[in-house]
Amino acid sequence: MRPVRLCFVITALGVGGAEHALLKLFSRLDCKLFSPSLIVLGQQEDLLPRFQAIGIEPVMLRLTPGRWPLAEIGRFLTAVREIQPDILQGWMYHGNLAASFAAARLQPAPTVCWSVRDTPDAAHAHSLFTRLVIRFSGLYLSRVATIFNVSARSAAYCARNLGWPAERTALLPNGVDTGLFTPDADARARLRGQLGLADDVPVIGMVARWSPVKNHALFLAAFAALLKLRPTARAVLVGKGLDADNPELMRVLSALGLENACYLLGPQSAVHAVYPAFDVLALSSRSEGFPNVLVEAMSCGVPVVSTDVGDARDIVGDCGRIVTHEADAMAAALDELSQDASAMGPAARERVVKHYGLDSVVQGLQQQYLALRRR
Repeated sequence: MRPVRLCFVITALGVGGAEHALLKLFSRLDCKLFSPSLIVLGQQEDLLPRFQAIGIEPVMLRLTPGRWPLAEIGRFLTAVREIQPDILQGWMYHGNLAASFAAARLQPAPTVCWSVRDTPDAAHAHSLFTRLVIRFSGLYLSRVATIFNVSARSAAYCARNLGWPAERTALLPNGVDTGLFTPDADARARLRGQLGLADDVPVIGMVARWSPVKNHALFLAAFAALLKLRPTARAVLVGKGLDADNPELMRVLSALGLENACYLLGPQSAVHAVYPAFDVLALSSRSEGFPNVLVEAMSCGVPVVSTDVGDARDIVGDCGRIVTHEADAMAAALDELSQDASAMGPAARERVVKHYGLDSVVQGLQQQYLALRRR
């Protein structure tokens, strides 16, 4: 039997968690069972070289956000027809809608699946156009075989508020490569040495792009409160926009008096070598689906403090703390964990290995695809 032709349609190739999750999935797909391809709707292509490095050459449409002229729609449909997919997998909201739109115009029609990678409950997390896409997608629900949802909380929201069928929803968490994201004493010593930080300095890390939904203001206010309790503590901020070229960030640091207590590393391609330098990882987001940074940090043996977003509570279990969106609450949790972070680290890694290992996540997804193909 020939491999299943599996075509993914994604919004864009930015540096977000959903895009990284798809990259990891492609890296583990069994090419004896599947012939994968990728169509990218938008203009962001930060991760394009990473896909090319694993042998995937995406079809890049580079559509303007909010504008899909007829000629570009035709180019998209042509790309799908040339692939002749057995399964057309949308990835993120625009990809879901585009996959359904294409399948309705193909004969024979491929099996359509969606993938929801966050919880569509917060207006501040999505543009008006994206919110319209989410609502309009409901017109195609009858054609969707399976909705792969990143989290139980998101799945419940979609069923309750959008009317998406729970009986056709399956959970697809973002798996983590536990062989790559692992405790590493050498990496810890190396990065701390580069920053001039001794091993006994309490280091609180945050890995998130600069964005209102990531709520760096909450984390920085909490860290300022923590400094009053532990003056030697330091923060390391990683992600796009987390550098001295961000005037808004620099104003916040100055207003809180944190200029000399925060290290701004910007985006890091080898973030697995950054986590081990942390004593605690903080996540202060207003909204998430399945926060990748939590499983990545925990896989490296780093306990976490997170706001109660997405599946954070299920991920963390008793290997960290879930807090309210209040600076004092986060500061207290950071203070508690940073005093004895090493005691919780091994349990955090064990939890991730057991529940969120990448290979087991991909294997489960492949079995679901094969079952859909046999229908």
